[in-house]
Amino acid sequence: DTDNAEYTRLRDLAHQEAEKRNDCYHRSQVAYQSGDGAEAKQLSNKGHQHDEAMKKYNNSAADLIYHEKNKNRPANEIDLHGLFVQEASCRVEQAMKRCEQERMDHLTIIVGKGLHSAGEGNIAKLKPAILDLVKRYNVHVEPNHPNPGCLYVEFGKGAGDMSWLDRLS
Repeated sequence: DTDNAEYTRLRDLAHQEAEKRNDCYHRSQVAYQSGDGAEAKQLSNKGHQHDEAMKKYNNSAADLIYHEKNKNRPANEIDLHGLFVQEASCRVEQAMKRCEQERMDHLTIIVGKGLHSAGEGNIAKLKPAILDLVKRYNVHVEPNHPNPGCLYVEFGKGAGDMSWLDRLS
């Protein structure tokens, strides 16, 4: 999603750690099923270490790209490009709270159109984060405003008609 070499390197390292984790967990299951509990435990612990390393690399990548994408934006606008759903959800939550505390009238959330989403059909992955946001806050949300791939969140107007959420993909 981005041409930042360090971001790409960190995501690649996270992916490698995930593969090592999965391999350890698989080998742990095989060891357990063959009656070698000690080996199973050792491999499981090693898998947990790879999982922690993966999370560390992903967190670093998310922090890096979020900072880069948002450093010159107004306080009431955030760009979530390059973030995974959980990473984006956390930052939306922070931005919503900050905007409410600072009494801003709106927040523009750039979620993208889902063109870079992993998996078949490039289905946008951030919809659950938006649904979560809407459930927690009494806000009016207008999709594709001011541009496609944006959400315009207005504070202090109530939720209004949310039927458009059902049409998002």
